[in-house]
Amino acid sequence: MKGLEKNLKKGLVVLLAAFILLAVYYCYILFFYSDRWFANSYNPRVRLDSWEPKVIPGDIKDRNGKLLATTVKEKRQNPQTQQKQVYYYRSYLGGGEQARSIAHVVGFNNSQWGRSGVEALQVKYLMGYNNPFYERVYQKIFLSTEVGNTLHLTIDLALQQYIDDVLGSNKGSVVVMNAQTGEILAMVSHPTFNPNRLENIEGDILLNRATEGLFMPGSVFKVIVAASALDNLEHISDNIFDCQGEIQTGSQGISCYGGESHGQVNLKEAITVSCNGYFVDTATKLGKEKLLKTAEAFGFNQDFIFPDLKLAASPLPLKGSVSKEKLALISIGQGDVQVTPLHMAMIASAIANDGIMMEPKLVYEVVGRNGKAQVKLQPNIYRKAMRLESARLIQEMLKNVVDQGTGKAAALKGWQVAGKTGTAEISNGESEIKNNAWFIGFVPGNKSKLAIAVVLEDLPEGQTGGRMAAPLAGKIFKKALDLGY
Repeated sequence: MKGLEKNLKKGLVVLLAAFILLAVYYCYILFFYSDRWFANSYNPRVRLDSWEPKVIPGDIKDRNGKLLATTVKEKRQNPQTQQKQVYYYRSYLGGGEQARSIAHVVGFNNSQWGRSGVEALQVKYLMGYNNPFYERVYQKIFLSTEVGNTLHLTIDLALQQYIDDVLGSNKGSVVVMNAQTGEILAMVSHPTFNPNRLENIEGDILLNRATEGLFMPGSVFKVIVAASALDNLEHISDNIFDCQGEIQTGSQGISCYGGESHGQVNLKEAITVSCNGYFVDTATKLGKEKLLKTAEAFGFNQDFIFPDLKLAASPLPLKGSVSKEKLALISIGQGDVQVTPLHMAMIASAIANDGIMMEPKLVYEVVGRNGKAQVKLQPNIYRKAMRLESARLIQEMLKNVVDQGTGKAAALKGWQVAGKTGTAEISNGESEIKNNAWFIGFVPGNKSKLAIAVVLEDLPEGQTGGRMAAPLAGKIFKKALDLGY
């Protein structure tokens, strides 16, 4: 009998512990994911009823108050009632083709296609569900139709449209951030679409490459290897590597671009000329554990849960058994490592911000019906990615890349631009090689440090980050600086 009583007590303890764990997990997912569940397209509470809406969604504006999206009403014949009724729909940048420049960041709210972008994730503000109780009661009693709140984004429409224009017909993405606050000043994805007329939607045109597109980073990943080396290898800044144009790792040979032999180079010189051999050798000395630890400090293999946007995780498969050949490829940004453009902009920001990575911000302000601000931008530190001393050293190295190395095309007269180029070689499985051209970097501007990530997809062989992405970054930096940032 005593044995039975003892077993019952043990069972009760186990059940109680399981209940507590379940409750904690429930609270965790409710805290982190409730906004995303609420914003789901299948939630009937947040759908825009075109004929008899219970709530009219609020406007979306840029940081300077320029109107990006609004709700328009006009008389139409209701196909169900055959009567003339007021029809409500969302209009973007006046309903014209210029709305293509903001399509992925602002998104759309459409009865057929659902919602995307800010229209989806920030729907609680746009529909006024964040309003205090008394405001919601007032609207239900005194207004014929409830109205949502006005949402100001951190983006600058002028910069957004300029980037959309200079990208032209190129596939790819550009993200510009304030490195010190995490504010996203522009976020463009190509190919794009007109959110006013969702027609002929094919392929991955609706994909926001900035936040959901995963790309091999190529040589821009070398800033991660450099950061790990500075934190883990003694006297690494003074160590010399003799580059013969190719390095052998196991059964695999890796060449520098064009087979160029760089001779004897230290870390600063290697990152300036983007010497593959140096970084393969350095990654071998580091080992996968130390490189993985640094990369994860910069956000790789992390589930990004941000209140302002959704961001795909950047995978870095360095756990478990990793061959020398695989480690060598990853050290130069090839192989299985992938990253989003926004994440690379965050990495550039962290280096510019003395090793502190800020949480990316897209919501600048939320203004209620009475004109009072309900929510204001509050910069948050996401994580400390690296030591201050290491960040300062890499800052100087990246300045040298633009002054003397592969990033010269990003240079601006009168401004100290810093950056790193990258070229990832992509095989289409039919022996044809395409390039993804990268540039990440920063420039101390008028009011803040501006960080950028540029990636151009599916370029022919020979079209590198230095030739294609760097000059584009220079133009965008100049435009942002001319706008006063």
